Amino acid sequence: MDKKSYHHGELRAALIHAALDMLEQDGPDGLSLRGLARAVGVSSMAPYHHFADRAELLAAVATEGFERLQIRKQDIQAIQPSLREALAAGGANYVRFILDNPNLYRLMRSKEFSDRHRFSALHRAASAPAATLLDLMARFLDEQSLSSPSPIEGAQLLWALSHGIGTLALEGQMRADIAPDLAYQGSLAMIDGWIAGLKG
Repeated sequence: MDKKSYHHGELRAALIHAALDMLEQDGPDGLSLRGLARAVGVSSMAPYHHFADRAELLAAVATEGFERLQIRKQDIQAIQPSLREALAAGGANYVRFILDNPNLYRLMRSKEFSDRHRFSALHRAASAPAATLLDLMARFLDEQSLSSPSPIEGAQLLWALSHGIGTLALEGQMRADIAPDLAYQGSLAMIDGWIAGLKG
C-alpha cells in the first residue's frame, strides 16, 4: 500500500481526527499508534514523531475534545438573547456534548491525565469551558445584583446539574432524548430561584 505524504502539522491533525473516529467506534482500548498509522496510511513509525507513546496520543485526543466543547459553548452562548438563557442553554449543550461523544467524554474525564506538568496542554484546554461558565455566571449575578450564590458556587451548581444529568443519561439511567431539555429546565429553575430569592 502506498503511504500518504503529509506536512508535519497536517499529519498530527490527521492522526488526532482519525483517533477521534476510532475512539467512538472501538473505545480507548482500540486505539494504538500503529493502528492509527494504518488508518491514516502512513508508516508505522510516523505517529511517534508527534506522540512519544499512547498516553500522549490519548491526551491529545482529550485536548481536542475540550477545545471542541469550548467552541460549542461559545457558539451557543453568542446566540442567546440574555445571560439567563445563555446559562441554561449552556447546560443543555453540555449534556448534548456528552451524549454525542460518549467515549470522548469518558476519556476527557479520565484520571490518567492528572499529571499537570506532563499534560499541561490538556489541563489548559480543560480549564477553558469552566472559565467561560464562571465569567458568564459572574456577569449574570452582577446584572441581577445578586450577592448569593458566589460566581464559583453558582457555576459549580449549574455544572453539577448538567454533569449529573448527562452522566445518568450516558449510563442508561435516564432517557437520553429528554436529558438536554431537563438540563435546560433545571438550570432555569435554579437561576430563577436565585432571582426570586432576591425579590423575596
